[in-house]
Amino acid sequence: MALSALTAVAAFAPLPVARAASSAPPIAWERCAGAGESDTVRCGRISVPLDWSSPGASERTEIQVARLPAADPGHRVGTLFFNPGGPGEGEAGYLRSTQARQQYFPAALRERFDIVAVEPRGTGTNPPLHCPPPIDPAVSRFPADRAAAADLVRSNRKLGTACAQGSGPLFGHLDTATVARDMDAVRAALGEQRISFLGISYGSMVAQSYAELFPGRVRAMVVDGVVDRSLSWQRMVLLDAMAVEDGVSRFAQWSAGHPESALHGQDVSGFLTALLRRADAGEIVDGERRVRAEEIAQAVNNGLQTPAFYPALATALRQTSETASLAPLGPLTSAQNPEYAPYRSIICQDVPVPAAAEAGLPEMVRQVRRAAPTLRGYSEFWDIVSGCAGWPAQSRWTPHSWRVPAGFAPVLLLSGAHDVSTPPAFAESVRRSLPGSRLLRWDGDGHTAWLNNPAAVDAAVGFLTDPAAPPAAS
Repeated sequence: MALSALTAVAAFAPLPVARAASSAPPIAWERCAGAGESDTVRCGRISVPLDWSSPGASERTEIQVARLPAADPGHRVGTLFFNPGGPGEGEAGYLRSTQARQQYFPAALRERFDIVAVEPRGTGTNPPLHCPPPIDPAVSRFPADRAAAADLVRSNRKLGTACAQGSGPLFGHLDTATVARDMDAVRAALGEQRISFLGISYGSMVAQSYAELFPGRVRAMVVDGVVDRSLSWQRMVLLDAMAVEDGVSRFAQWSAGHPESALHGQDVSGFLTALLRRADAGEIVDGERRVRAEEIAQAVNNGLQTPAFYPALATALRQTSETASLAPLGPLTSAQNPEYAPYRSIICQDVPVPAAAEAGLPEMVRQVRRAAPTLRGYSEFWDIVSGCAGWPAQSRWTPHSWRVPAGFAPVLLLSGAHDVSTPPAFAESVRRSLPGSRLLRWDGDGHTAWLNNPAAVDAAVGFLTDPAAPPAAS
């Protein structure tokens, strides 16, 4: 199915290249809040059009920017923009925190690049979105029939409408193409002709938008945890469901081989199946409320993002089973995550879920549950699709593979063999649409190399520093 979609997309005309901002007022840099006197990171703001389709209109919004100058200016390569994923979290915090920037940006990047964080709209210290709690636990995200699907759509529309009313005009201008244009406005304000770009997970979607709109402004690009935006929503959720089933199997293997695991010696798949059935029977509670099995599945899925979470996940699952309470798993659910409302508001403008999806959801429930029975089809892309059906701000994205001109900048794709959120098939498809790109596969568990595979990160850093000498790709 993916190959057929790629063949069809190849016949489309290229996207029109956006006119890059030729000039912009320089950013007034100042010491970031809470930064020490010796800290070189600086923060500032830039004013951008609220709606880039009408850049001359009076409505504008402000974007927070942070910059960490290259520690070795004599060997500076250039400026590196990045998007760490999400969406929903700000980027400037990665630079404001000494610990975070040292963990996230290897020394070679900090030495050779000015690293620039451009906060996506509605996140971080930008003007915020004002949304109610994003989850109504009374409404199932896995509708079994048309009536249940209609209930889900009504619930999503109610939440989205409340977000729109609370957030004002900003709510309708959060898509990745808009974020990419904001980034280019920052590039112009910095006076840079070209930038390097690091896009991770959702950041791979921003990378595609920036590459298509401003191909001549890219020096080199690393894309980790690749989203294949040529796929239909049905294909996305099916592939991701299978990846999560594989992730559960890998977690079970880890538990079997690690005596410190709270589930060591257990049939992990059987344990999870029994725990979900107990939730079905109303035996697992969150305070006075009975917990749905899908809430537990969501927590497990979130815990599979990196093996670093495995010990805590195993312990929380054991405690939930023993106490019949969701509380031990609560930190891994979206209900307690303040970034979830902006996540939903942003991602629903980038993953097209047509109105007809309401009719197709029950059949897709059956398909994903057959493909991934342990967590009953739960995956991040199911979370997206089920949460975006009926969303009032429609997606502007039409699925297509990357459309960049011949000779586009060097691109390195990173793909994990057992990535539970962006399966290897996604990166393989994107590689075919970018004939000059290179794909570095790494063997391991979790989502993205940046969180899970230091060797792949080192290779990516070397590529950004010198794209002419890339790491070997298979």
